[in-house]
Amino acid sequence: MPTRVDDFLKRLAESDLMPQAEIEAVLDSLPGLDRSQDAQPLAQEFVRQKKLSRFQAQAIYQGRTRGLVLGNYVLLDKIGEGGMGQVYKAEHRRMKRVVAIKVLPPHIVKSPDTLRRFQREVEAAARLEHPNIVTAHDADEFQGVHYLVMQYVEGSDLSSIVRKHGPFRW
Repeated sequence: MPTRVDDFLKRLAESDLMPQAEIEAVLDSLPGLDRSQDAQPLAQEFVRQKKLSRFQAQAIYQGRTRGLVLGNYVLLDKIGEGGMGQVYKAEHRRMKRVVAIKVLPPHIVKSPDTLRRFQREVEAAARLEHPNIVTAHDADEFQGVHYLVMQYVEGSDLSSIVRKHGPFRW
C-alpha cells in the first residue's frame, strides 16, 4: 500500500534524521505538493537533494523509522548481515566521520550469553591495532540497541571476494 505524503513527513519528523527546518526547506522547493498523494516522488526528491540516502528514504516510506539514528550516529545504508547482526554504513553527526556499525538485532540481546559474546568481541576489537585490520572506534547501547562502531573501508568484504575468486594461495 502506498504511503501518503503526510504520513511520510510525519515519519521523517519522528525519525530524528534532520531538523524540521530542513524538511520545510525541501517542501518549500516543491510548490503545489499534494499531501494526499503517494510519497514516492517526495522521497526521491529528498534523495536527489542529498537530504536522505536511498536507504533512509525507503525505510521511512516503509514505516521503519526506529533505529535510523543510534546515539550520535545516523545510519546511511545497510552493507552486510551475519549471524550476530547487521552492518551499516553510518555517519557521526558532529564529526561527519563515516563509519561501519555492527548492530545486534533485538531478539539476540535477550540472551545473556549472546551479550557476553558481543562484549568479548568489543573488547577484542578494542585491543587490535594493525594497518590491515579495521579499527574499532566505539561501542555503546542506545534505547536497547547494542552496537560496535568500526572504521569504514570502501570495497567488498572478504567472504564476497573468496566466493568470487576462490581462496587465496599462499
